Amino acid sequence: LYRTGATGAGAVTQWNGDSMASTPRTNADGRLADVTACLPIAYGSIAFYLGPNAKGEFKTHRWTLYVRSPDQTFDLSRAISKVVFQLHPSFPQPTRELTEPPFEITECGWGEFEASIRIVWKEIADERSTIVTHGIRLYPKNTPQKNADPSTYMNTQVPVVSEKYDEVVFTNPKEEFHISLADAHKVKKLSYPLSKEQSVLKHFRTYGDEGDVQAMSRAKKHLEGELRSIKDRLLKVDSELDTVKARLAEFKTSTKPVAKVSQTKKKPKPAKKLAASDQPPSKKTKTS
Repeated sequence: LYRTGATGAGAVTQWNGDSMASTPRTNADGRLADVTACLPIAYGSIAFYLGPNAKGEFKTHRWTLYVRSPDQTFDLSRAISKVVFQLHPSFPQPTRELTEPPFEITECGWGEFEASIRIVWKEIADERSTIVTHGIRLYPKNTPQKNADPSTYMNTQVPVVSEKYDEVVFTNPKEEFHISLADAHKVKKLSYPLSKEQSVLKHFRTYGDEGDVQAMSRAKKHLEGELRSIKDRLLKVDSELDTVKARLAEFKTSTKPVAKVSQTKKKPKPAKKLAASDQPPSKKTKTS
C-alpha cells in the first residue's frame, strides 16, 4: 500500500502496487492504474438568530451555507472548478454559482429547508459532478415547542451549526488531476479567506487523526471497563453456583432415607378344612 499526500483531514492517495519501490502505471487514457485518491470535504450551514435586530418577521435568522476543506491548509481551488447552490424557490435567484473559494452564500430567512449542492471538479479531472443535499437548520434540536417564541430559548451569540464530513473517492484519477491534488498541500498561504463571515469562521469544526485517536481510545477504555464488569459478574455467579452445589451435596449426605410403611392390608388366610375323622360325632335322635 503506497500512500502520498497529507494524512488526517487532507487528501490521501492509495495505490495497491507490486512493490514499495515501483511507481503507479499510467494507462493510455492518462489515468493512473490501481490508484484511489480520497478528498475529504465538509459542507453545512451555520445560522444565527437575529433577535431584536431582525428586519421583519420573515428575516429572523442569518445563515451561511458552504462547502470547505476540513484541512484549512488545503487549496480547494486546485480541485474544484465551481460549486452550484440550489436554494428554496422563494429566494431571489435560487440558483447560485460560485467559481472560486470560499464556496459559501449568506442569506436571511425564517424557515428551514433542504438545499442542493453540486460540486463541479476541474476539467483536468474528467470526473462527474458530486451532488449532496443539506438541510439548513435554524433552530436547535431541543426546541421546547413548535410555536414557542425563539427569544425565550435562543441566543443571538450562539449559532446553530449543522455540518457533515464526507470523502470523495476518485478511482484511477487522471494523472494531471492527481498532481494537482498533491500540489494543493504545498501552498504556503491560501489566496482566499476561509470564510468571508468572521462570525462563521470561528465556529468551523475541526477534524483530524488526533481527535479520531482520542475518540477511539475513549471507546476502547469504555469497552474494557464493560468487559471487566461482565467478567466480575460471571465470576460472582460461578462462585454462588459452587456454594449452592456444595450445600446441596451436604444436605443429601446428612439426610437418611425413611423406610416406607406399606399400606396394603394382608389378606386373611383361608380356613383349614377338617378331615372326616376329625369331625365330632353327630348326635342321634331317639325315636319311640
